[in-house]
Amino acid sequence: MTPADPAAINRLCTKCLRNCKQPASALLLACPRYLPLPFKLEKHKFDQLDLFADSTDKDTSHK
Repeated sequence: MTPADPAAINRLCTKCLRNCKQPASALLLACPRYLPLPFKLEKHKFDQLDLFADSTDKDTSHK
């Protein structure tokens, strides 16, 4: 089960690297498949990359 809303995912599952997320209504005390994240993640929605920047943004000092 993979809910689209992050608030609908169990708190233990939000800290896990695996994609077998359980709903927030499930009471989990421990998970045998729990694999903690090796790094801290901020809840950031990625912005679109600016692939076609204006020519004024380019650095022309190096050649």
